[in-house]
Amino acid sequence: MIKQIPDNTVILLSSKTTSPTVAPVTGKPTVEYLIANAITLKNGQDIIGAADDGYEIVIKLHPGFSDRNMIEVGVEYNGGFNFSEAIDNHIKHITFRPTGTDPDRPIYNIFYTNCYNRTLAIENNVLYLPTLAAVDMRCATPLDASANNLQTGPGLRFANNVVIGETIRTTQHSMIPLAAIIINFGYITRQSNKLKIIENIVRGKTSQLAEIHLASESSIDIFRNTVTIDTEGVTRDEIASGIPDRRGGFALIGDRFGGKVPRYKLAGNYIYVTTKDINISFSIELALACNDFLGTALWNQYSEYYAVIAVNSLRLGTECQRSVSSTAGMTTRRPTLNQIMNTWTPINYSRASVLSGLTNIQGQLYFDNAANCPTVAAPAVVNTTSAGLDDSDVVTTSTAGLTATTTALGVITTFITTLAVMLNL
Repeated sequence: MIKQIPDNTVILLSSKTTSPTVAPVTGKPTVEYLIANAITLKNGQDIIGAADDGYEIVIKLHPGFSDRNMIEVGVEYNGGFNFSEAIDNHIKHITFRPTGTDPDRPIYNIFYTNCYNRTLAIENNVLYLPTLAAVDMRCATPLDASANNLQTGPGLRFANNVVIGETIRTTQHSMIPLAAIIINFGYITRQSNKLKIIENIVRGKTSQLAEIHLASESSIDIFRNTVTIDTEGVTRDEIASGIPDRRGGFALIGDRFGGKVPRYKLAGNYIYVTTKDINISFSIELALACNDFLGTALWNQYSEYYAVIAVNSLRLGTECQRSVSSTAGMTTRRPTLNQIMNTWTPINYSRASVLSGLTNIQGQLYFDNAANCPTVAAPAVVNTTSAGLDDSDVVTTSTAGLTATTTALGVITTFITTLAVMLNL
């Protein structure tokens, strides 16, 4: 496979071009393609696995592979954007095995991106994690993504993939991957509907599920993912520096400059981690609907100076697993509070409540296992006016609207204050 290919090219990887071998993991005969260099995806280029029934297309590393990444996007424009390149890239139906050649030269990422101006669609693949991440996206060039509808910057659609983290062994060390996904777009403002992580399965060993840094007024959709990860082990960076890395599910990094903060939308996810589920740095907006969280603690908010602003989650009810019908598809009825209830379950004998680790929150979050909530004053009801149903608004409290909440609902309703002081946690 060559490193440079023409623009607007679709590469079909067939199961008929080479002799199959047996893959003990899936049980399917595999057809393996070896790459000797990182593949640079240019404008409109796609790589599609076109296997016969029962076969699996696998991309592995040639023994002489010496690059840090398997697939690269936008790296040739490290200093900025090439806005003339706006045709999306698609990667589908491929298994990526980045380890297993030279044990002392494990690579960093499967996909590494810098500034580009299209969407990278990674769908229906199996990805074995390398030492850093399956997807590592970075861009340090400032961009107002709303100023020109032809210059919206880098997008990601990561959907229906299976991501597997394993212990990576060299002759001197054993390490675990850093994360499944890393997104660092701290300079791209007002970007919406361009970042989606949907219906993936992530399992095995990794330090964290995803580390995401968004800038002012940008947003990301994280819907219906199933995650079961074990964070025990050391990472490549920890071996090199001796400084502990972050552990947990999501690391959500927000705004620290006083602008309108980025929005993280999580709906219908099942998240099991052996440490904390959500680590939060700086100020963010957060919409949570019908997520199941399991871990030793739900929250780790690094500074009480920055707020978590809970926004209206009612519209996310249509993204929940429980709103899907096998015969009718997504329901079109207005979501209810019962539909958007989240659950929190402590594991490994943890006594953490649903509030443990939160130090500064504005607005309301909804959890249906009130047994895990500390005793607080009776929750205020929710404003159900049409303005309140707009997911761009912070949920406010009111004496109007719903007349009561059931005892099964754990509603967090504190305002820009330190919960640890209020609740004596």
